[in-house]
Amino acid sequence: MSNKNVFERKSSGSSVRLSQQCSNPACGESFGLDVMMGVCKSCGAPLAYDVAGHWDGKPADRNDLWKNFPLIPLQDPDNIVSLGVGDSDVVPLDELTERFGGAKIYIQLDSEKNPTGTFKDREASIILSRCKELGLDNLVFYSTANTGRAYTHFAAQLGLTSYLFMPRQCAYKNTDFIDKNSNNHIIFVDSHYPLIGPFARAFARANGLTSIAPLHDRTESYATVAYEQLQKLPECNFFVQTIASGMGPLGFYKGHLNMVKLGLQKKEHIPRVVCIQSGEMNVMAKAYNSGRTELTMDDLPGEFPDDLYEPTLNSTNPVNNYPDLYNCLKENNGIITDVEPGVVKRDGQAIVDILNERGYTLRPDLENSLLIEYAGMVKLAAGGTFKEGDVVLMLACGRGRDHTYRLIQPDLVIDPKSADPVHVFKQLNDK
Repeated sequence: MSNKNVFERKSSGSSVRLSQQCSNPACGESFGLDVMMGVCKSCGAPLAYDVAGHWDGKPADRNDLWKNFPLIPLQDPDNIVSLGVGDSDVVPLDELTERFGGAKIYIQLDSEKNPTGTFKDREASIILSRCKELGLDNLVFYSTANTGRAYTHFAAQLGLTSYLFMPRQCAYKNTDFIDKNSNNHIIFVDSHYPLIGPFARAFARANGLTSIAPLHDRTESYATVAYEQLQKLPECNFFVQTIASGMGPLGFYKGHLNMVKLGLQKKEHIPRVVCIQSGEMNVMAKAYNSGRTELTMDDLPGEFPDDLYEPTLNSTNPVNNYPDLYNCLKENNGIITDVEPGVVKRDGQAIVDILNERGYTLRPDLENSLLIEYAGMVKLAAGGTFKEGDVVLMLACGRGRDHTYRLIQPDLVIDPKSADPVHVFKQLNDK
């Protein structure tokens, strides 16, 4: 008997079942793909996508992340909004082998392939495809820069109305490299980072708008990195990424677990996840390495200085993600460390030079994430983490492709401590 709360995708010799599953064992409710929601409708617990069945593992003949469509939570391929996201080149960096004790270093160049020059476009492609399929419009989201810019770009392509709330401190990142129509609003928030998310959600509720995107949808977006790694670099020992709240590594690990469930991967062969944090916002690294299983808002800095080395990595709220990241690293024998800005300035430029010599665009003036990632790897290598013959895959976070220095001016600047969500909506729509 078919279950209306489970979407089944059948093709020649394959049958993959996808559902949104409540994480609360006492509830166990499941939901199909015909709704986008943040938590279980029955009990309010977090959700996760369950992937089951069997798949032959053969990707479709296309050059984007949608080549692995059977594993992605979308019902109809006609609703795909790709813009060429994913299926990025995995490039060997042979010149680093000696520097890393004989380990073989590769980099997955999302920064070069994706339309807004960041790996966040993976989220935007899947989330906005889901919005198209479900007929969702008037989208509200928040980020420190790259995620929201990617969503804005895709919303503009679809003609959807959107509202991005981002820190005023990240204004210098807001180049006009992305598409933006008059109904794609960008609001700078002139206040403490953790206040951005609550105000954006209150803004959506007060004005009957659509908050996106649920964490479990975002997780599946980054699962596509794992699928591509397994197809392009099957013998891999470490996956390395700079993190703010850990969505990328969580998705990468979840992607491998999906493949394990489908019999296409053995759990013991999943690459070890390596998370690098900026020393300016290293609360997750400090907590994990001291054995703590939870974070609270009290663990976040009270205020951030104006001269942050990398504001993008000061997540609007890492507290919710930390328990999942803790479990991921424990299960996977993963690693999390941090690196101070001074060390990044000393060691990080090497990766910029290497990529520039190969003709790849990198914009460290807009974001230092890849430099932080590389400097963290140098730190770990000095401690003996990487051995001769190890295969290490870096994800090219940061900003590539972007060639403009012109900035998009905000539609509004607000202070969430005094702004009224209904009045803000009126101001934006009266312009």
